[in-house]
Amino acid sequence: MRFNIWKDAKLHELPDLLDYIVDNRGKTVPTDPEGEHVLIATNCIRNENLYPSYEKIRTLNDETYRNWFRAHPEPGDIIFVNKGTPGRVCMVPDPVDFCIAQDMVAFRVNSDVVYNKYLFAVLRSERIQKQITATTVGDVIPHFKKQQLKELLIPVPPMNIQKCIGDYYYLFCEKEELNKQINKNLAA
Repeated sequence: MRFNIWKDAKLHELPDLLDYIVDNRGKTVPTDPEGEHVLIATNCIRNENLYPSYEKIRTLNDETYRNWFRAHPEPGDIIFVNKGTPGRVCMVPDPVDFCIAQDMVAFRVNSDVVYNKYLFAVLRSERIQKQITATTVGDVIPHFKKQQLKELLIPVPPMNIQKCIGDYYYLFCEKEELNKQINKNLAA
């Protein structure tokens, strides 16, 4: 018997699958060109990359890093862009060598209910990406508001199916990252 997650799994509102949302939105973080901590922006999050890229990054000093933020992402969290190009997601690597501020959040899953790599794959699916696009507001700079997260209905199959889907998707993404690096080295 084939299991179709979109037809056979119970749907859950996204916030019901999370333990925590790292949300530092609301004010602009002060940067320091001499700072030792990397601050990534939404341009660093692309659905074709497994992890954030480091383009047009800014830096922060240690004082700001320790005291300005409400929280920092942890390895295995999922970064979700909510302004500009809403819905782009990347995984947080181990170790975490950056921080996030405005225009994105990080999801920490409730691992008793959902597997982080599975949720990562589903958030990138065409179906969920269309849901995100359909609920985005703003003509000039699109926004996906935090209260709209409950409108994202995530299929939650049994954990063994989640792990199978999540692990395969993650391995596929790792292979893509390796191929990109090989091509970059060959071009150089």
